[in-house]
Amino acid sequence: MADHPEEEEVPFVDYEGEDDDDLNNEEEPIVVAAVAGAGDSETEDEDDDDNEGSRPPAAAKSETKETAAGGGDDNEQRGSDANQSKQNGSSGNNSSSSVMDKPLAAPRYQPDDNSNDNGNDKKTMPKKQQQQKRQQQQQSPREHVGAYIPPAKRRLLEEQQQQQQQSNDDSKANKITPIHIQRQRWETLQRTINGTINRLSLTTIKPLIHTLFQNANLIRGRGLLIKSLLNGAISSPNYAHIYVALIAVINTKLPECGELLVTRAILAFRKGYARKDRMVVSAVLALLGHLFNQGLTHELLSLQLLTILLDGDPTDDSVDVAVGYMCIVGRQLTEVSPAGVHAVMERFRGLLHEGTIGRRGQYRIETLLKIKRGGFVDYPTLPDEEHLDLVEREDQITFELGLDDEGLSGEEGLDVLGLI
Repeated sequence: MADHPEEEEVPFVDYEGEDDDDLNNEEEPIVVAAVAGAGDSETEDEDDDDNEGSRPPAAAKSETKETAAGGGDDNEQRGSDANQSKQNGSSGNNSSSSVMDKPLAAPRYQPDDNSNDNGNDKKTMPKKQQQQKRQQQQQSPREHVGAYIPPAKRRLLEEQQQQQQQSNDDSKANKITPIHIQRQRWETLQRTINGTINRLSLTTIKPLIHTLFQNANLIRGRGLLIKSLLNGAISSPNYAHIYVALIAVINTKLPECGELLVTRAILAFRKGYARKDRMVVSAVLALLGHLFNQGLTHELLSLQLLTILLDGDPTDDSVDVAVGYMCIVGRQLTEVSPAGVHAVMERFRGLLHEGTIGRRGQYRIETLLKIKRGGFVDYPTLPDEEHLDLVEREDQITFELGLDDEGLSGEEGLDVLGLI
């Protein structure tokens, strides 16, 4: 067997009962110092390692005993140095982070340099601005144009404006241009007309007519009046005779209003008939029928409407609408144009014998023939005559407008504010 070289004996170092925690405490400062970035401690450790490698074992042993004997003092000193290095490193990091975390955007509210507000006023300043803005909105009528304001609040604002005008006529808030005055009057006129139309009934029609003439400028607001009447007649056909009674009274004083209503009704019938909208057509026909009974339209228009509904191959819907219109105007049309009524009834009989329509249309024609033989007794010219017969026939103005007339204009520009 080959002789192995004898291994060098490693000297045993006795730590003399030193705890493991103390050893750990000795190693911690070195690690913390390295993390903190202390370059001097690293260089010192490297020098110590080099020196230990060059020292003899006896010197290393004696030095180890000395460190073991005075380990507590060295640990405390090294711990204090490590804590100080931690504080230095953290302060350096905090200083760098404070520079990076500096806000770039301006604060939400920055008072002017000339303002003498305290620190507490900065938080309440936006509220002050909101209060000032609300006061300006209440004082200036421009902010409320086109918006709904309750009547009590509107009266309060008007009283405040009058008081401001009396106290200081030269102030900026009191310089109201004529445009805003006209807008306020236009809104008042619109509310008056719409409110009157909504309250119309058999018992209130007479007092409301007087109120409408007293409180509304019907010459300027005739577009609003006719629009409200036409919309009401289309949405509620059962009240069409009441709306027509109102316009019949107004027509004796202002014929422009009656002519505009007849024109718009004809245009509405054309549009509804082209779109095959039965509800609109039947509602407009009811309005035109009552206009004929009140004497605002000529009998030629009624005959044209019946002819266009029964021309060609009519459907059950067109026959139904024509029968309903004939029931409204039949009595008055028989008195004015008996030949025209005879021609229309012959057309109904021809459709019944041809059998080109459905059973519903046939039933409606048979019902109309029975009503015609009875002389339209159940369908008077003026329903509720004691309430709606407000105009003499001689005083009424009749408009000879036809269904095929060209150049009819609804004058939609009258529905919006026109500055004077």
